[in-house]
Amino acid sequence: MIGSTMTIYQMANIMLSGFFVFSTIALSFAPIVIFFMITSDNYAFLKLLHVAIFTFSGIFAVRTIIGGLTFSCEKKNIYPKLGMKIFKIWVVILAFVSSQLAWNLRPFIGERKLPFEWFRARESNFYVAVIQSAANIFEPEKKSDRNAKREDINQKNDTTLIKNHGK
Repeated sequence: MIGSTMTIYQMANIMLSGFFVFSTIALSFAPIVIFFMITSDNYAFLKLLHVAIFTFSGIFAVRTIIGGLTFSCEKKNIYPKLGMKIFKIWVVILAFVSSQLAWNLRPFIGERKLPFEWFRARESNFYVAVIQSAANIFEPEKKSDRNAKREDINQKNDTTLIKNHGK
């Protein structure tokens, strides 16, 4: 931090406490996520549920880090106010960048009707996907859409079988 005399060990300790809080809160939601993954067929809802869990966990993690930095700086009688303001701005920028990065490095969750893929075609950015999911959450998927997806999957499987059989 700008103007702080904290050691690297102290700074790393505070940052790791934030990661620990994030991981603990996110992990505590695992039974809820598993329940909805088993019982629900709404892909848009599952995406929004994951976004909400990560946002909730992230807010508490950042509060833990800022609280730890504030406490450490006040205890040592050095309080770099400029450094704390810069850190808060950095956290906001990091949240926007990391959400887009996570979207590009998915699959975190996949749609049941589609086969598992390590790399999917880039559809849109994170924010457009969240807005589309929020718009589609109460709109049930049409049967014609489901049938079209199934037909696409069947065609891909047939093509793969034909290629593999010929070899």
